[in-house]
Amino acid sequence: MVDTLKKKLKIEFLIIFFLIPLAVILVKFFFSEQKIFIFLPLFIVFFLSLYLLKKTPSFSFQSFKKKTEWKFFFLISVIFAISGFFYTIMLDSNLLFNLPKNYFVLWVLVMLFYPIFSVIPQEIIFRVLFFERYSCLFKNKFLCIVLNSIIFAYIHLVFQNFHAFFITLITSPIFAYAYVNKSFKTCFLVHTIGGQLVFTYGLGKYFY
Repeated sequence: MVDTLKKKLKIEFLIIFFLIPLAVILVKFFFSEQKIFIFLPLFIVFFLSLYLLKKTPSFSFQSFKKKTEWKFFFLISVIFAISGFFYTIMLDSNLLFNLPKNYFVLWVLVMLFYPIFSVIPQEIIFRVLFFERYSCLFKNKFLCIVLNSIIFAYIHLVFQNFHAFFITLITSPIFAYAYVNKSFKTCFLVHTIGGQLVFTYGLGKYFY
């Protein structure tokens, strides 16, 4: 019975975190530049994740009520703000604050809706579902965080540039750590501020 359950979980894991992302990457690369081929699968897997989490006996949505670790959030926010600023300067100083300076209304909309329509689906799939349903497939927490980081960077290959891959590869361990050791709210806020800074500094062109 246990072996059958683990086999089922392994198949789910392979489909959700490797095969679906691979299909999206290949479609984007070979067939279409339409953004719907990125975001439609994201929302489909998001709702699938909610269903699977509901069917996971060891998980409760009540865990989302756990409080925000504000000191951790502010520390990471400062690190993101400084490192993101210098990353942009070294990459291309002309990018700096391009979105808020030249497309202010669009920037405001991104600041408002990015957390809802991007961060929440991503964190439900890549943190909550990953750790709550599939962590039992791996030997220890550290291995889970490493694999989670690689998978999160892997899906960002869909944007077909080094910077999207690299930035997500180095930030994903922070998101994973925040979820596993702090709370979902902390993870959500850290991811939110990271993404908002990316778009504010002008790096958003690599993530869309």
